[in-house]
Amino acid sequence: MAAKRCLWESDFQWKARSQFIETWKDHYPEDKLAALSMVWANMKFLSCRYPAKTEEIVSELESKAAISIPDKALRKPKPLIENFRIYEPEEGDESTNNNPVSILNESAQKSKKTISFDDLGVNDKTGLCSCAVVIADKVIAVGEANGKKQAKRNAAENALAILRPRQPVIRVGSRTQQHESAPCVSKTELVSKAYEKAPSISDDNIGNQMLRKMGWTGIGGIGKEGQGRAEPVMAVGTDGKFGLGCDPTQGAKVKKSSVQDTLLSFISGTDREIKFSNELSKEDRALVHKISQQYGLKHRSFGKGDDRYLVVGKD
Repeated sequence: MAAKRCLWESDFQWKARSQFIETWKDHYPEDKLAALSMVWANMKFLSCRYPAKTEEIVSELESKAAISIPDKALRKPKPLIENFRIYEPEEGDESTNNNPVSILNESAQKSKKTISFDDLGVNDKTGLCSCAVVIADKVIAVGEANGKKQAKRNAAENALAILRPRQPVIRVGSRTQQHESAPCVSKTELVSKAYEKAPSISDDNIGNQMLRKMGWTGIGGIGKEGQGRAEPVMAVGTDGKFGLGCDPTQGAKVKKSSVQDTLLSFISGTDREIKFSNELSKEDRALVHKISQQYGLKHRSFGKGDDRYLVVGKD
């Protein structure tokens, strides 16, 4: 029995579906082909969704069939998330981060939407770790893998595959050159801030008392005439295995107060961006990311390995 035109199908929809059926009539039974053609038409004209395997089969059949469809006949899919844009690097731009998790995080941040990657535990049927991508309180996609990290990445890839046809996609080129003009904050500056704000040595401190007995007045540098060093020797704690006089950036962790002071100064200033140098460790950058988010600032890391640095900007 040949496929029949549905009452709700317009002329061009029926014509397109007929072409689909005509192309594959010698490859599938009539009932199965009619079902496949209806799935194809519903996906094409009504933006319907089906299980991934079904969509994959239909899309492959479409790619091998010469079907002419006027652009005006295609219904633009409704966005899954209102006012959500996907910010992706330009194709072939290797200087930017192509990690799907990073793309979703940045897109959510710029679109001012909440995002989370929820650990769903181990799937009893597959024995794989499962993770769900939730944006603006909507579950977008789920991914599975042997480990949690890969499950998260797979979930992000699945989410992007679903979101790309329905949300505006903005291509972002490399901004490395632009960042060269941004003021750069070194790790030495951040570590030094913590020492600058440290409280003065109290009068009852044993070291203070010993210096006074040797003639120090408490004003200026050490020595009877105040001609010596005025500032304490900067040192790292013993857990870092560094002694007095060492480079304070080696093994030192950036303090929260130092990052807060730097960002507050940036907020009140005129610069649109500020760059944190590649001297910062992964933990240091995580701290800057966290505080930047608390202050409502844009924040993103660039580069790879030892060249990775962080840029914070204003809206």
